[in-house]
Amino acid sequence: MRKCTTAAVASLAVFLASGIIHEWLNYSVQVYHHAEAPKDSIYNPDNIILGSNMAFFAWQFFVMSIEKSFGEISSAKVPQQLVPFLVIMTSLPLAFWFAEPYFQGRFFWDYEGILPTVIKMD
Repeated sequence: MRKCTTAAVASLAVFLASGIIHEWLNYSVQVYHHAEAPKDSIYNPDNIILGSNMAFFAWQFFVMSIEKSFGEISSAKVPQQLVPFLVIMTSLPLAFWFAEPYFQGRFFWDYEGILPTVIKMD
């Protein structure tokens, strides 16, 4: 793909494809698990809010682009050990965009029988 277009366009295509696949996975799992959910429930397939996974991957593309452009135009060298930390710290605050649909959709319920889990008690 690099022969036909730039690396930035190829990276954007990969992040968008990943966002689409995760949106489809999220929707498919929620429809499978909650096909019989009441109409007013957030677990009803008709009430699924899509787009947060796509927004997360778009943010990741933005972070990666900033990292690459900062590295190319910056005269000051950033220590190599610091770069992963900075990338994680710019991604971590928005990680709920990726994880929340899976938690709300009870994606991990199938694993609760075999894996120890922590459940909030009221």
